[in-house]
Amino acid sequence: MAQPVKTAARAAESKFRNRQEEQQLETAGMMRWLLTYADMITLMLALFIILFALESISSAKPQEYARSVTNGFDNIWAVNQPPNGGTNGARAFDSSSAIPSIQRELENFVRKNHLEKQLQVRLDHRGLVITLLSDNSYYDSGSAELRPQTRTILDGVFRFLKRTPNLVRVEGNTDTVPIHTSLYPTNWELSTARAVNVVRYLVEHDGLDPVRVSAAGYGEFKPRVQNDSDENRQQNRRVDIVLLNSTISNAEKGL
Repeated sequence: MAQPVKTAARAAESKFRNRQEEQQLETAGMMRWLLTYADMITLMLALFIILFALESISSAKPQEYARSVTNGFDNIWAVNQPPNGGTNGARAFDSSSAIPSIQRELENFVRKNHLEKQLQVRLDHRGLVITLLSDNSYYDSGSAELRPQTRTILDGVFRFLKRTPNLVRVEGNTDTVPIHTSLYPTNWELSTARAVNVVRYLVEHDGLDPVRVSAAGYGEFKPRVQNDSDENRQQNRRVDIVLLNSTISNAEKGL
């Protein structure tokens, strides 16, 4: 009888031991999720720390970085500014540039001399654009010869151009009405001749440094508005005197 009792006792002890081992293994497996949970909490903590650090950075540094980057694109300070200058165009240039102040003084010049229908001033990505409107005011029809009134206005404009070393580009434009004369077979020749005559007057009469200035003729191919009325065609018949911004000026100078 002793032998069966011992065998039964051993069997019970072995069964109890196996159950304890299974319980221990099961408990260890169930606790593994704590490692994943701890990793997730650590990562979330790191994320919140990074977000807090970014939120705490002064806005001056990102703006300075944006300014340095945009200096490579036509010297435009473009943070929260319209891409074409817009109503805040004066802010489109570096604070050291004379162009914003020249624009304001030119606008005063236009108002003071009642030239609103003949002279327009605006900023775009190239720089300060001074537009001489209407060939009927500045030229005889189909002609590139400057009228006395045109020369007087150019004298006034030159006072502002000489205040900065930036390059100047004079651009001639026409409407779509074709021309065919011995002097000007097409609008290409007419627009170019008008631009060249403005350049020659500014250089030969007013003393603009010829190294600073160039002429271009675009014919009817750069209209401001549709050529569908006399008023619109008058807007397109124009000579633009463009005071180029510092970035374009330096690029064309090879600096």
